[in-house]
Amino acid sequence: MKLFERILCPIDFSQDSVKALQWTQFLARQYQSEVAILHVMEPYPATVDVGIDYDKYHTAVVRDMENFLAPLQVPHQSLQSSGLPSEKIVSFATTLGASLIVMSTRGLRGAAHKFIGSTTESVIRHSDIPVMTLSPDCSQPGTIENNRILVPISKLTWPIPGYMRRRRIIRDLEASVTMMYVVDMHDAMFGASFDANPTLVTTYEITERKEDLKRLAVQIERDHESTEAVLQFGEASKEILREIETEKYSYVLMGAKHQKLFSRLQNTTAYNVVSQSHVPVVTIKLN
Repeated sequence: MKLFERILCPIDFSQDSVKALQWTQFLARQYQSEVAILHVMEPYPATVDVGIDYDKYHTAVVRDMENFLAPLQVPHQSLQSSGLPSEKIVSFATTLGASLIVMSTRGLRGAAHKFIGSTTESVIRHSDIPVMTLSPDCSQPGTIENNRILVPISKLTWPIPGYMRRRRIIRDLEASVTMMYVVDMHDAMFGASFDANPTLVTTYEITERKEDLKRLAVQIERDHESTEAVLQFGEASKEILREIETEKYSYVLMGAKHQKLFSRLQNTTAYNVVSQSHVPVVTIKLN
């Protein structure tokens, strides 16, 4: 199944969801996608007494959803459910046979993210299909002219985790590839000499590693002429976001590991990029 064949777009009636709908419509028109829109209701709204008339509540939600989706100009299926949003989104994606989830993120960072958490992050970590996320800073659809995808990786070894899925996504996006690797101050790629004295890292060594990076990119894209490699030093998420701001890219393709205990207390590279990127980020789960 191709990436854009069947899109599931979860919404919560927020302004962020409007952006998700806009991108869903843009992609559906471009790739003739099937579209399903999902809203997950709270089982019992916190502001209402336990004696709520759930039928009336559901009817009101359906009416609100119809009004919210009125501007959508592509054929779509409208769905409602009740429960924990992240679990329901992943479950519906499986049931519907979706090929892609398109959803917005509110860009929560710091204490808000640590203690409130993120529905988007949970979906990314548990979904078996790719998730395209749109941060509050993401560009409007149709405004990105370049057709190049940035692929940050965490290791310079082959095979790259999830490389077959990355290859299929890049093929479906019909984009050229820039592979990116960020070296931190304790990276083993240069051996102990880098920790002892960063000035000992020679131009030759950097050039050699960039060639290694480009060779990995070619393994995924196969187009030797259009493939590029970017090697930077610093904090991974900051350097990736800085590269995105060069406005060379239409998408970012990243991998995220399955959620571990207390992982919400750590701002991962993937989440930092997802919550701040100016272009859509397609994320795949890495086992």
